[in-house]
Amino acid sequence: MPIPEMSPHQKYEQFIKTHPQYKNMSLDKVCSIMVKEKFLTQNEVKELKKPLFGNSTTYKPDTSFIDDGMTALGIDINKNKSKPKNYVEKPKKYHPKFKDLEITKDGRADLNQFTLQSLKSKYDSKKYNIIKDERGLISVSKKDGTPVMSISQRFSSPFITYNNDGKILQICLKKDGNIESYSTQEVKNGVIVKSQYNYSEKYPYVMYEEYSDGSHKQTNYDKTGKITFQDYWKKGGCSAQWAIEYSNGKPYKKRMGSYEEDNYKIEYILVNDLEKDITAKNAIGLPTTRPSLSDNVLKRITYDNILETLEEYQKKTGRSLTDDIDNEIGLPRTLRDTLINHIETLYTKAGKPEETGKYLAQKLFDDIQGLGSGKLADHVKMINPQNLKYVLTEYKQLTIHNLGETRKNVNKCLSLLEYIPGVNFNYKTSENIASKLAPIEGLLTAIQGESGLKQSERNKLIKQIVDTSLNDKAPEVQKRVKRDISQHPKDYHKVEVDIYRAENSKDGDLRNPELKQQRIETSKNKSFNGQIKQGSTGDCWLLAGLNSIIAKPNMLKELEKLVKTDPKTGDYIVNLKGEKQTIRVTKNDLKEYTAIALGSEKVNAIEIAMDKYIRNKAYKKIEQYPVVDDEFGYVYDVTIDANFSSFLWRTLFGDNYDLYDIKIEPSTEDFNNPDRVYEMHLNGSERYDVSGLAKSEKEEDYRIISRHAYSIIGSDENNIYLLNPWDSEDKITITRENFKKLNAGIEFYELPKQK
Repeated sequence: MPIPEMSPHQKYEQFIKTHPQYKNMSLDKVCSIMVKEKFLTQNEVKELKKPLFGNSTTYKPDTSFIDDGMTALGIDINKNKSKPKNYVEKPKKYHPKFKDLEITKDGRADLNQFTLQSLKSKYDSKKYNIIKDERGLISVSKKDGTPVMSISQRFSSPFITYNNDGKILQICLKKDGNIESYSTQEVKNGVIVKSQYNYSEKYPYVMYEEYSDGSHKQTNYDKTGKITFQDYWKKGGCSAQWAIEYSNGKPYKKRMGSYEEDNYKIEYILVNDLEKDITAKNAIGLPTTRPSLSDNVLKRITYDNILETLEEYQKKTGRSLTDDIDNEIGLPRTLRDTLINHIETLYTKAGKPEETGKYLAQKLFDDIQGLGSGKLADHVKMINPQNLKYVLTEYKQLTIHNLGETRKNVNKCLSLLEYIPGVNFNYKTSENIASKLAPIEGLLTAIQGESGLKQSERNKLIKQIVDTSLNDKAPEVQKRVKRDISQHPKDYHKVEVDIYRAENSKDGDLRNPELKQQRIETSKNKSFNGQIKQGSTGDCWLLAGLNSIIAKPNMLKELEKLVKTDPKTGDYIVNLKGEKQTIRVTKNDLKEYTAIALGSEKVNAIEIAMDKYIRNKAYKKIEQYPVVDDEFGYVYDVTIDANFSSFLWRTLFGDNYDLYDIKIEPSTEDFNNPDRVYEMHLNGSERYDVSGLAKSEKEEDYRIISRHAYSIIGSDENNIYLLNPWDSEDKITITRENFKKLNAGIEFYELPKQK
């Protein structure tokens, strides 16, 4: 027999069962929703609100019809009704912002609500279609096809989409049920507006507006809701028709026209405003400054636009923005300093380290050597780990240049004394005076000598620079540098060398634990024989130089004389004959120096001895200023990183002045000469490699790279033989003809003749 139609009360009960989120709402509110969703008519609402028992106004749903119908169909209605006597059904909780999202006690989304079984129990199958496709996408829609919700996986996390009266809400959940982000979509005046939010933020980070003609506009916002960027695209366009960049919510830069049509024009709005601020005139035509200058500098010039703003201001006016501000005598000195400090701070953070380092060095030099601007502390604060080495090297170069200029002026003055009877003038007198007036010194030494500051202030500035050098270094590197500094805390030239060594720790610190090698077999080999493999530092020049010596028995015999073992302690005593020094390498050194080569402990002893020698040499050479490698950023002459094999040979055996001005012709040179050693490197300041010219015992096409040293260990009529310190057992072969194509630099050395 046919099932009769439900009464209004039964419809109400069924609706509450399938929409539990409305369970705690008043009857009026639920009825309003049911009418809107066309579950009830207005007449049925009136019927529903009539009291069921006498004058009682309490609605008690009648479920007898459902129960009778279920029984008639042969379904046991009591099967799932049996519950423990103490059973209390816990009410479901919903998210305060997203009313359809069930949450757990701790506020996370209850992921159980998105299972197929849960959705089927929630939505009436007579009115909704619930489908799960082969990709695992679950969708819920009304019988007329109107989408209600869908559940998919995005990067293995649930992605929920709710559709409600044309408004779309998409929620991206994390695996643990926390909300990561969400977006909304609705139609406003015929425009589709999509807004995307990070869950923790109040404002959208981006908004898209799609127009009926297929074009769209994108607007980006910061955390405070201020616009940061906006652009407009035509349908099918490859670039925006216009784009505006904002700072502090105001336009900073505007581009009109598209790149693809090559008709664009850029207007720097902030630069125009700054120029108007500075060149403003008052009512009677006198120069003045607009009040907006302070906000335009402090709020609109940012890390992101500082470089472009400075460059475009210079192009437009032919002047420096900081100079223009400094010359604004109508502004209080304190305000001018504040504005300039803001610009300089951003510039030194955003600019190229080598450029900002030179800029700061000049400012610091003026602060210390000039009349003084009172900004020394401000400029020291602008030193960062990226530009520090450029500040230090450029500062010392400025003092060298200053000494040269001072020497010229002193000579001019003293030359007048030649005309005074009885007064003797000589070059030494001139040098002494010039050196006292303009000493060559590093930044730390100069700060320490700044008598206009209290000692506590000087100490603070020096400590700040030292701390900056350690900020981005590994804890073990920091510990070791601090230990080195503690051995000479008041010798600021040596402290500066320690800073340079810290700056070179990535490639030049043989003690850097981050570059540690596996050294299982090395300690067992007490000879120079065996496979030598370079560690993680840049001492290829040293190892290539040693490989060249080891390949020649006569030269190896001389090397053996220079490396001895102390029978009492087991320490190595390395004799640097060319420098008339001996350096002890202890067992503790061999443990601490973790980034040295594999294969031979004697090779390690020379590596460590040379590292100590280079450091001590840098400690003593006050007048020599270091140079920063422009391509790779390391500092020469303070660590073992980056040098030439000839430096090793001369240090070990002594200089041989007979070798100078001798040219090597690789087409004819006999590289087998038993008394001569050779090293080869590609000429060039940048890293590149050459393929297709050489082969090795392990590689058919051997790539030879620049900025790296190779040993030349022999030759025959047609070929030249090389070793790479990365693997001394893999002999490389290159024809003499191909060797010419390398355009390589060759160094060579032979022992000085005994006199």
